[in-house]
Amino acid sequence: MVFFEAGSANIIGNSKLYQAQLDAYNAVTRYYEQFPEFEKREVLVVMPTGSGKTGLMSILPFTNCKGKVLLITPGKVVRRTVFEEFDTLFNPQNSFLYKHNVILKAVDLPKTLLYQGFRKDSEQEKAIAISKLKEADIVITNIHRINSSGEEVNLMNLVDQGFFDMIIIDEAHHVAAPMWQEAIAYFKASKVIKLTATPFRADKLEITSNPLDPIYEYTLGEAIKDGLLKDVIKEVEIPGELEFIHNETGQRLTLEEAKQKLNNDWINKSVALSEVCSKQIIEQTKQVLMDKRKSYPNHRVLAITCNDEHAQSICKWFNDAGMSATYVSTNSNNERENEVRLSDFAQGKYDVMVSIQMLGEGYNNPDISIISIFRPFKSLTPYAQAIGRGLRKIPNANSDLDNFCNVIYHKELGLEKLWDYYKQQKSFSEVIKSQRESLSEQINMLEELGFVESRPGKKKPKVDIEEDVLVIAPQQLGSVTKYSSKGIGNEDSFSPDGFDRYLAAKKAANDAVVSNLKAENERIKQLGEAGVISKEEAQALIELKETQANETIKLNISDGEDYLKAQGLRKEYITWLNLKIEDFFVQSKLDKKGMELPIRYDFQLDSDVDNIGWLTRNIHQSIYQVLKKRVGEFSTSDYGVAKKIVVEKLEFYLKD
Repeated sequence: MVFFEAGSANIIGNSKLYQAQLDAYNAVTRYYEQFPEFEKREVLVVMPTGSGKTGLMSILPFTNCKGKVLLITPGKVVRRTVFEEFDTLFNPQNSFLYKHNVILKAVDLPKTLLYQGFRKDSEQEKAIAISKLKEADIVITNIHRINSSGEEVNLMNLVDQGFFDMIIIDEAHHVAAPMWQEAIAYFKASKVIKLTATPFRADKLEITSNPLDPIYEYTLGEAIKDGLLKDVIKEVEIPGELEFIHNETGQRLTLEEAKQKLNNDWINKSVALSEVCSKQIIEQTKQVLMDKRKSYPNHRVLAITCNDEHAQSICKWFNDAGMSATYVSTNSNNERENEVRLSDFAQGKYDVMVSIQMLGEGYNNPDISIISIFRPFKSLTPYAQAIGRGLRKIPNANSDLDNFCNVIYHKELGLEKLWDYYKQQKSFSEVIKSQRESLSEQINMLEELGFVESRPGKKKPKVDIEEDVLVIAPQQLGSVTKYSSKGIGNEDSFSPDGFDRYLAAKKAANDAVVSNLKAENERIKQLGEAGVISKEEAQALIELKETQANETIKLNISDGEDYLKAQGLRKEYITWLNLKIEDFFVQSKLDKKGMELPIRYDFQLDSDVDNIGWLTRNIHQSIYQVLKKRVGEFSTSDYGVAKKIVVEKLEFYLKD
């Protein structure tokens, strides 16, 4: 009897399942009803981290599978995390199927096996492994246990090609690599379901050849809107004075000189390794952490760094700043040490976990709500994976403020373009197209995340950050000799109203502080009147409470003041600019949709640009040539310069 056909699963109409899980399950079921052919067996489902992907994998076999299930993960961290949700042997009460009322009786749960291989040359252990595989309904393993060069862990040597009817692949952006393709080709499962949050690769290889893919896509924006994930708040450290000394030539360079004479990569890497720049990020991280912990004390920080030496420095600087920090690395020879540090971090023994290619995927800790980035990225996937570690909602949060993820980094790390990609949440095909067109210096994503998609045997090469960073030695970079900070700017949020909701949550936190202060002062006053404490002691306590509350409120509103001021200036400028442009067309008697301006002034005529489009573009380009900034980066004085340019520009065209 086939378990998943015979079993009674409570899926359709189950209120404990997310709607996205039900929609994805239905999409998969309908697809295989419509396309039962073997050559159409592979499908792709896209869902963001934290939106119920593991739960979806738990329910997919029901109705859809006519035999056993093989669930493949890319590495041990993901394998361990996934198995915790599937463990029906040791912890059935904690399995997803039981906790979410999909299976109502523990004895009816499918048998799940975590396959880890067996000792070499042990026929007895090999026989036990085969026996367990035959008994299991679901087998969970990572790719290296399927077609490894070691016979003792090679699943393909233990079972025949038809052993599984369904294959589920987690973190499916890995499947383009040869090792994965060999495994999929070997097993003749009738259904291969690939799930990922990031359906694109830095090495540009396709992860699907099915023209109908993705058969279901649930975007990050939808998941945030539906309340499944934290919204993302971006906060960028803006430098004032920034001067470098070239470590190889001894030449001193301002930021503008470095941009003209060298390149952005040189600046990005120099800033990443700079102590003074890093400490600015650490200071801002500390302020945000203190702020968030006023409502929920278990908020944690994940810091993303370049390499082991860099991680050790960042750890030291965090500790020096009064935040306890440790780090984990794929380059560590002591895997047990990594596991202990991760466990201690999860238990709250550290404020900060510093990561070098670890925790890119599969790590689940909802208390991570600040992502501090100390390294440049060239490709979207690891950047998105890093932010994804802070998206899981805190289930027992005390206020709305707790379920925002703050992403903090230095402006000169060059991450704004990736933020734009990330925020836009383009469709699958659009993201791939953008990656191919604009991100030319990319390496294999799996090396970047610390996974090696090649056969074991040789010692795994140590991989720091991206390959293009490794080829330039630190002595060829620059050291920051002068630095001043303009503070945090370029604030943004993933969702359109995210930052406004973030400020509203801060205001609500302030209102709570004021309300609590009044209640506390009244209590102290009554103690004084009752003679429990003297009136002088009561007054001193009241003043102390007021001072503490005032400091809390000042900390809460610091970001908001800057943001609201910038928003006000920008709104006023855009309104003013629109009025000026409107007045120009009234005075010039030109039609906005006409072509006089582009025909007269633009020798590189773009046929689809009309008068108003050409004039607006011309104004913005002229302002950028002077200020080297986008409108969103303007300071107070920059708006004055921009207005002067607009007036001069419009007067010139009117006179001409």
